[in-house]
Amino acid sequence: MTETSSDQGSTAQNRWVRQPPEAGASDFHPSLPSLEVVYRTDPAVLAAVLPPPLSPPDEPRVHARVTEINLDFGQYQYQERVGYFAVDAVYDGQLGEYPMLMPIDLEPAVAISREKFGEPKKLAEIDVARDGGHVSAAVTRQGVTFMEMAGDVVEVLPTPEPYPAVQWWFKFAPALIGDGFDYGPILVRVDQVRTHSSLERVEGKLVLRDLPSCPVADLPVRELESMVWSVRTATHEPTVVGPVDGDAFLPYSYARYDGLR
Repeated sequence: MTETSSDQGSTAQNRWVRQPPEAGASDFHPSLPSLEVVYRTDPAVLAAVLPPPLSPPDEPRVHARVTEINLDFGQYQYQERVGYFAVDAVYDGQLGEYPMLMPIDLEPAVAISREKFGEPKKLAEIDVARDGGHVSAAVTRQGVTFMEMAGDVVEVLPTPEPYPAVQWWFKFAPALIGDGFDYGPILVRVDQVRTHSSLERVEGKLVLRDLPSCPVADLPVRELESMVWSVRTATHEPTVVGPVDGDAFLPYSYARYDGLR
C-alpha cells in the first residue's frame, strides 16, 4: 500500500516541469589537484581504437588521470572524483585527446554528461590522496581496480604558461529498435586553456588491470613518459563539428556501455 497525503489549502507544486537555466558559458574554473600519467603504447593498437574520422597521431600517447573536485560554497559542499583515460588523435590536421573512458563517482553526472555532451562517463569508485610527498589514485568498477597509480613527489617543476588543449567527443543516441542510432553520431570539439598553479614530478608506477567493460589494459604501457601531481584550472568550450558516418562508428559505440556485444 502506498500512503499519500495532500494539503488542499496549499499552493500546488509541480517539480516535474522547470524553466531551463540561463544560457552562457560559466566563468567559474576552480583549481583542482590531479595525478596524471602519460605513456606510450603500441601504435597499431592505438590506431585500431580510433573511430573515423579520427586518425592516429605521430606519437602513440595515452593519458590516464584522476582529479579530485572538492568545493566549499559555505552551506553547500560539492565533492566528486573523476577519472580520465584518453588517447591522442588527429582530426583535420588538429592534434587532440580522444577520451575513451571518464569514470566518475557522482551518479547524477553520468546521464547528463553522456546525453548532453557525449562524454563517456561510467559510475565508479574512485580514490585519490596525497600524504606528504606520497600520492596515489585508484579507479574500481565491478570489484576490479582496473586503473591504479602511486608514487612519490621527487621534484617541483617550473609552472608552465597557460596552453591550449583540444578534446574530441562523440555524441549519439543508440537506436530504440535494432542496431544503429536514433540520433547522431556527431563529432564534438572541446577547446580548453589549461592554467597550472603548481606542477610536481612523481616517480611511481601505473597499473592497468583487465576489466571487459573498461578495457584500459588493451592499451599496453610501452614507455612511461611522465607522471605528475598538478593543480590547475581549465576552461571548457564544446562545439559541434558535424555528423560522422554512423555505420563506421557503430562498432566503437558499444564500449560506452557495459553490455558486451
